[in-house]
Amino acid sequence: MNDFHLSGFSCEGGAAGSEGIHYLHNWIKKNGVTKIAEPGMPLLESGKNVVLSIESGAWRIFVGDKKVIGIVGSGGIVWVNSFAQQCGGPSNKYEIVSRSVYYELPEEFIHLAVADDLLLKGVFDFMAWNTSNISRKWLAQCVNDGYAEVKSALEWVNDLSETVKAKCTAISFVTDTTGVSRSHALSIMKSLKQGGYIEMDGGYLVRITRKLPEGY
Repeated sequence: MNDFHLSGFSCEGGAAGSEGIHYLHNWIKKNGVTKIAEPGMPLLESGKNVVLSIESGAWRIFVGDKKVIGIVGSGGIVWVNSFAQQCGGPSNKYEIVSRSVYYELPEEFIHLAVADDLLLKGVFDFMAWNTSNISRKWLAQCVNDGYAEVKSALEWVNDLSETVKAKCTAISFVTDTTGVSRSHALSIMKSLKQGGYIEMDGGYLVRITRKLPEGY
């Protein structure tokens, strides 16, 4: 894993759901520099303020050394700004999960949004998605509902590409993305499997076979 100053990110799901974020992704692609990152390699120079648009592959975004707060794939955006370092708290890290093509654009180019209504909307949609995403994760921790966290994590991994899903077992994904203990998460997953809600193979989630129940 490598340190960086994360200002915000949107995953592929967020990009797919917003015309503005999709426009922002394509605008960065058009005006940025094409780069390639291989799994495990560092790619960002310290102190650079840049906006990155992911064309292919997948990145894992961490808070601290262990907790995954996002997996960014095709269509996703990562915003890096050194100002985030001044805000305190645990550092952010990133890991390239699979070979990635991405576009890098210096942050100062975003001032051009003033003259482009669609680009400006894309920036605001990105900010709104990022804030909403972080708020949902924070509230889930505050509510302290272990089942809800496991349910959310399983639905998350179920929607990931097969390449990313093959990188970690279901239990490691749950413990990496939630505050639920391994033993409690395993108990919940065992019950869901016995109830015919999830299909597993060698510790990996194959698929969610039917809608997961709201309570446990």
